[in-house]
Amino acid sequence: MKEQAEPSMEMIFSFFEEVERKGSGGEASTLKALSLLTDLPTKPPIVEFGCGTGVASIPLARSLDCELTAVEIHQPFLDILEANAAKQGVGDRIKTVHADMREPPFPEKSFDVIWSEATIYNVGFEQGLRLWKPLLRAGGYIVVSEVAWLTQQPPQMASEFWNSDYPSMTTVNVNLATLRAVGFNPVDHFVLSPSEWQNYYGPLQEHVTAYRSSHAENRATQALADSLQNEIDMWKECGDSFGYCFFIGRAN
Repeated sequence: MKEQAEPSMEMIFSFFEEVERKGSGGEASTLKALSLLTDLPTKPPIVEFGCGTGVASIPLARSLDCELTAVEIHQPFLDILEANAAKQGVGDRIKTVHADMREPPFPEKSFDVIWSEATIYNVGFEQGLRLWKPLLRAGGYIVVSEVAWLTQQPPQMASEFWNSDYPSMTTVNVNLATLRAVGFNPVDHFVLSPSEWQNYYGPLQEHVTAYRSSHAENRATQALADSLQNEIDMWKECGDSFGYCFFIGRAN
């Protein structure tokens, strides 16, 4: 049988089990976004879509007395999250749910806050906002980070990469207009610092290098390593033309 040359989703998930961050971000930006939420009720119910291993969930639960529901499609990520939350003394504030963020298994008006860092692109920015909005109670918040263009004329290398990887990627201003069109009042927004890209790509580069060496005979794993290396190289060359931006909106 001919060896598969394309990496499977199982292979990609397995790779990222060994990488703490699955996307750009950091605790500082998570807590900055949290600080922009006012008038929260006592012990607010929060849902985080695409929680990964809890790099945002745990700081949120540590900083706010809340009931946090962490949603992730890959169960091993949730297992790691639960272990880390218990170690850090916030296991009682976090409930994990194995589910697809595109099919949230919750009744309407279940949450005061919806949170999602660097994952709404899996649904699409506008589609995600529209899908998740009914889950919010009156006056609830949505907090998402989304990759966006920071220039009107990006370099060709960046343009080609993102046009292939995420064709609907647009500018910060267009995303703010979308937020309003879906029925949210924009509360604030901010672009993540370059150091928070380094939080992701620094460890990722180390793991890609080690992974390539330890799977040298497997075509699919080499294809995955090549894809990730291309992304890292593109960021090093063109990283000032795009960035992740936190968008905080409040339901009308």
